[in-house]
Amino acid sequence: MPNWCAGTLRVRGKKKDLQNFVLKGLKPCGTFKNEPVKLELDEYGYVDSNVTCWIEGTNRGFVNNLNVCFDRDDEDDYIQTIALDAEFAWNIRSEELLKVCKKYHIDMRIYAFEMGMEFNLEIEIINGKITKESYFAFQDYMWECICPNMGG
Repeated sequence: MPNWCAGTLRVRGKKKDLQNFVLKGLKPCGTFKNEPVKLELDEYGYVDSNVTCWIEGTNRGFVNNLNVCFDRDDEDDYIQTIALDAEFAWNIRSEELLKVCKKYHIDMRIYAFEMGMEFNLEIEIINGKITKESYFAFQDYMWECICPNMGG
């Protein structure tokens, strides 16, 4: 069982590109009953699922408790940001996220915590380029880390 690098994955882009990423780039994982789950936009602009979703193109990156709203009144070119509860096995590979960003024409940013191995990561991808990729190690993780109980 892996240690989890967990944090809030913020995704930004045009409304139509964000919707495309959420509906096609997030793949619901099987349930115990193995009933297929499909993500759908409801009549009010919500996508809501309590099924864990794999982030397409990542080795083991997942979104939990998907709950996003796209404003029905905004034009498709309106820039919007959504926040997703994400976790990645062992580490986050920025090159994998970069490929996802390029495919869906979106930006991503995450600050993630890994309690087991006691490190934090910060990754930012804007306009198809990695603009920030930082690794933070600690002398005393429980004291120095701002959220020492996340991840792991």
